[in-house]
Amino acid sequence: MRRSLYIVLCWCLVVTLRCYGQRSDDWLPVTSQSLAIREVAADPGAPAVQLYYADFRDDNSRYEFIYRSIKILAEAGRSYANVEIPVRQGYLLEDLQARTIHPDGTIVPFTGKPYDKLLIHYRDDKITAKSFTFSDVTVGSIVEYKYRLTWDVRFYDPVWTVQHDLYTLKESFWLRPYKGPIRTRTVADETRLSYVYSNMPPGVQPKDTGAGIALDLENMPAFKPEKHMPPENNFIAQVLFFYGGREIESPDVFWRDLGKEWYGKADHFIGNHSEIKTAAAEITGTETDPQQKLRRLYDRVQQIRNLDFERERTRLEDKREDLKPNDTVVDVLNRGYGYRNEIAELFVALARAAGFEVDLLRASDRKRGIFDVKLLSARQLEAEIVRVPINGSLLYLDPGTKYCPFGIITWAYTSTPALKLDKSGGALAVVPTATADKNIIRRVARVHLDAGGSLRGEIIIECKGNAALRRRLDALATDDAGRRQMLEDELLAWLPQGSGVRLKDAQGWDSSQDVLIASFDVEVPRFAASAGKRLLLPANLFRSPQIDGFGPAQRKYPLYFPYTYEELDNVTVQLPGGFSVQNLPDGQDIKLKVTRFITTRSSQGDALVQTRALVINSIYFQPEQYAEIRGFFNRLKAADEEQIVLAPAQPQGGGHQEVQGMRQGLTSGPVSRFRD
Repeated sequence: MRRSLYIVLCWCLVVTLRCYGQRSDDWLPVTSQSLAIREVAADPGAPAVQLYYADFRDDNSRYEFIYRSIKILAEAGRSYANVEIPVRQGYLLEDLQARTIHPDGTIVPFTGKPYDKLLIHYRDDKITAKSFTFSDVTVGSIVEYKYRLTWDVRFYDPVWTVQHDLYTLKESFWLRPYKGPIRTRTVADETRLSYVYSNMPPGVQPKDTGAGIALDLENMPAFKPEKHMPPENNFIAQVLFFYGGREIESPDVFWRDLGKEWYGKADHFIGNHSEIKTAAAEITGTETDPQQKLRRLYDRVQQIRNLDFERERTRLEDKREDLKPNDTVVDVLNRGYGYRNEIAELFVALARAAGFEVDLLRASDRKRGIFDVKLLSARQLEAEIVRVPINGSLLYLDPGTKYCPFGIITWAYTSTPALKLDKSGGALAVVPTATADKNIIRRVARVHLDAGGSLRGEIIIECKGNAALRRRLDALATDDAGRRQMLEDELLAWLPQGSGVRLKDAQGWDSSQDVLIASFDVEVPRFAASAGKRLLLPANLFRSPQIDGFGPAQRKYPLYFPYTYEELDNVTVQLPGGFSVQNLPDGQDIKLKVTRFITTRSSQGDALVQTRALVINSIYFQPEQYAEIRGFFNRLKAADEEQIVLAPAQPQGGGHQEVQGMRQGLTSGPVSRFRD
C-alpha cells in the first residue's frame, strides 16, 4: 500500500512538472505531492531525491540557466544544504536565488551572501565556486536554487550532465546553438553543432526542435560510483556538444585534418637548425650506445624549466621575469624554459640531429576520460609524447612531463590511443603501459616490540617509476611542510589506526631518474594484543588501502588501476626479551594470470622476519572478471590478518636456515631483485 501511494505521489508530481515544463526561469509551484514524498521506492535508503533539474542554454544570447530542487529524506541528506556552484574562467554567475521549503509548506528565501572558493587554478584554466549554506534545513525540507551563467567572448563547448548523484524525478535540457562566426581551426562556410551522447536510457536521445536541441527525462537513476573504477565521465549519462565547420561531418576527416595541422606547427617549431646539431653532438659526446645517447639527450631536456608544471603567474610576474614566447626549439634551448610540448619537440629535434628516427605523438589523457573517437574535441589530445624505434623495438618517452623517468610514459597517457603526427594527418595507435616492475613501492621496517605490545622503530619507503612520479608531481603544488604532511599522511594510511609517524628525511624529489626515498620514526601502540602471558600480533604491519574496494560481491563497472605496480614489504620485528615465536603461519604464493602475492614468515634468533610482495600487472578488468580478482584480494586480506603467537620462552633455533630456504624459493619470482 505504501509503495502504491508513493508511485501515485510521484506521478502527480511528474505531471505537475510536465505541465510546468516551459523554458522558464520562474520558481516551480509548491505542491502537496512534493511535500508528501517520504522515500524513493526505486532507490531505497536514498538520503535525498532531486525533484527537478533544468539546464537551459542560449549560445546566441550567451547565457545558461540552471535550476535544482532537492527533497531531504534522511539526516544524511542535510549535506545537500551545503552548495558549491562551479564557475569557469570567463563566466559570470548572476541572479542567484535560493529558498527553503519547510515540511509545512513555509517558504524561507535565502538572504545570505555566497562566498568565493577556489577549486582549480592551473595556467589558463581557473574554476572557482560560489558557496553557500541553507539554514534550518530538516528532514522533509526542500531546498531549491537557480542562477544564470553569462559570458562575453570565450565559452566552453556545452555539456549536459543527465545523471546526478541523486535519483531525479524530472529533468529538462534545452540548447539554442550559436549561429554566428566562430573561431575554428579551419575556414568554414558555416558554424555547425554536433553532439555525442552516452549511457542514456533506451530510446532516449536529444531532439532537434527547430528552435533548439531539447531533452526531457523522467525517473533517472542516481549515478553511484564504485571504488577503483575508470573515469566516471565514461559511464555517466551525458551529452557532449562541440562546434566546428565542415570538418565535424566525419571523425576520420576531423582527426586527419587536426593531425595535419599539429604536424605542420610542430615541424615549423622544430625546423632544421645548426645550433641544435651542435648541441646534440656536445650532449652525446663520445657515447656510442644508441640507448645511452638517447638518455643523455633526454636528461638534458628534462633540465629545461617546464612552465606547464608551475603555478599561474600574473602578467606583471611574466614581465618581471622577461618570459618571452618561444618561436623555435632553439629559443627553448637557449632560454632554458618552455611548455611541455615545446620541450618534447626540443627532444625530437635533438634526437633527429643525433641520427635517430623519431615520431611525435599527441596523447590522450585517461585521467580526464577514455578517448572517444566520436567526440570531435582537440582537448582529447593535448599532450605530446615521443616514440623512437631502437634495437628492434619501439621506445616510448615523455620528455615534456617534469620528472618523468627515461623509458617511462606518464601513466595517464598509456593504454589509450595517441595520434602519430605526419604529413598525411597521422594514425591512431595505443600507447603500451609499463610492466609492474617499472612502478614500485618498497617498504622496509626495522622495529622493536615491547612486552606491552607496542612497536617502535624506523620505516623506509622507496618509490620508483610512476609511483615516484605521481608523488613528485603532487608535491609541486605545495611547500616543504606540505610535502612532509603528504608523506606522513600516506604512511599513516598504511599503518594500524592510532599509529604515530615522523618524517626524518626525504630524498629524490627533484630528479627524474633517482628513487624517491623517505625515512620515518614510527610508533604503533598496541600492535600486539595480550592473551594471558602470550602476545598475538598481525602477520603484516602494512595494509593495502585498495583491499577496501573488494567488499561487495557484485560489481557494475570495470575494475581499474591507474598503472601496474609492485608493492614490496620487508618487516623485521625485534621481539621483547624472554619471548619467542610459538606459532607462525605458513607463507603463501597465490597467482592469477596477471596478479600475484607472496608472503613469507620466519623467526631468526630473537627477531621475526616477514616479507610480502603484491604484483598487479594489468590495469583493467571487466565486471565478469571481478569475482576472481575479488577472491585474490580477499585471500591477500586474510593472509594479512593471520596472527603470530609469541610466548614467554627461550627462542627456538633453525630460523636462519628457514629464511635462506624462503629466499631461494623467491629467486624465480618477480621480486627477487629486491631481496637483501
